[in-house]
Amino acid sequence: MDDRVLEQLRKTPLLADIRDNAEDLARIGGICTLRSVPAGQIVIQEGERGAEMYVMVAGSVEIQRKTRAGDVYTVVKLRAEDNVFFGEMALIDDDVRSATIVTTDDSQFLVLSKTDFLSLGDEYPQIALPITREIARILAGRLRKTTGDMLTIFDALVNELQQ
Repeated sequence: MDDRVLEQLRKTPLLADIRDNAEDLARIGGICTLRSVPAGQIVIQEGERGAEMYVMVAGSVEIQRKTRAGDVYTVVKLRAEDNVFFGEMALIDDDVRSATIVTTDDSQFLVLSKTDFLSLGDEYPQIALPITREIARILAGRLRKTTGDMLTIFDALVNELQQ
């Protein structure tokens, strides 16, 4: 296993609970594939089914969404130096991708498939359980934020109607 890959896994927030266990990180690294994607290419397409999670090793990406009118806007720009991962929901469910990810520089990713993650969990639950818990924590945070955003919009609408 390449030391650079292990170091990137160690820095990945999703793996925080196992970052100090070199053997567990090596097991995860061993089931990941390294994928190079040139600048300007789509890594994930909004609306398509996904079955892989990505950890950025090098490069940068934009996360893009479409409005209801079909206009594309950039949600955020991410760099590998920020220890970025995305697509983690695909390890849990079989739903469609919620955003498009486009490389803005030549990029490299560690790619973990859902099938390999589930097999890892069957054989080494002590590795997969902390990752699954972290994904659940991330999703709970997103749900709380969405609920708060909806209440803000609702309050603004009520205030507008009362004027």
